[in-house]
Amino acid sequence: MIFSMTAFGRAHREEAGYSVTVEMKTLNHRYLDIVLRLPKNLSEFEEPCRKLISSRMRRGRVEVYVQIESVLPEHKTPQIDTMLARHYWQQLQTLQRLLPGCNAPGLEHLLRIPYLFETRETVDDRDVLRGQVMGGIEEALEQVNRMRAIEGESMLKDCLERISFLRRELSLIESRKDLVVQEYRKRLQDRMQELLGDIGVDEGRLLQEVACMAERSDINEEIVRLASHMDQMQSLLSGRDPADGRRLDFLTQELHREANTIGSKTTDMEILQAVVQMKTEIGKLKEQVQNIE
Repeated sequence: MIFSMTAFGRAHREEAGYSVTVEMKTLNHRYLDIVLRLPKNLSEFEEPCRKLISSRMRRGRVEVYVQIESVLPEHKTPQIDTMLARHYWQQLQTLQRLLPGCNAPGLEHLLRIPYLFETRETVDDRDVLRGQVMGGIEEALEQVNRMRAIEGESMLKDCLERISFLRRELSLIESRKDLVVQEYRKRLQDRMQELLGDIGVDEGRLLQEVACMAERSDINEEIVRLASHMDQMQSLLSGRDPADGRRLDFLTQELHREANTIGSKTTDMEILQAVVQMKTEIGKLKEQVQNIE
């Protein structure tokens, strides 16, 4: 089974006079990278929130946004900053004295000044609020993991289809590897006969050349390794435990390397075409694997 690294979850809770909204977005990343944005007066909640997320996630960038609002009128009603108001009032009176003929300032003038009202961030019961935040993150995590599992099922199907395609191309290559040597022997014999005419072909020399060619173009080792890498990938993808995306990524790199080696060792057009098809499919497989946790 596999899990995608991209998903979204949202949770909303309202309790004890507070409204808590948690939004969670996960993206591809080589390691686990948690970006947690909490209100500045609740920084002590950060460590337990990180521990909760890291217990459910192995890899990926996790962006979490926590918004907290009070639903109690006494908390929501803006309060006048009396010290700031007194300062502004003194400034208005000073300005009136410096500008003779101006009317005396009034309360309506003072109330037009911006930033005179402030909304106080009051937290009466931090334990209750912490429970709400942790519960919201837990709920958002469940949504994210459900979405990651659903997307993982689609990715699993696609990956297995691509591996099946690679196996078919590998079978074609394996069926051609012995024929290539025989065809080379026939072409070399015909060419030597054409050049020598009535002079008989030296069978010993012919066999020596064929043996050298067979050794240079031997791809049996690469075929065995390719099959082994595919078996490992299929086992990881279809196993009961969540597959490790980094290990799958490594195996796709090895598949590409072995296919490249086969291509460099042969001049047979059918094998070369199969190698091109395999490399294209391995590239697509690698793109999928990089999305796996």
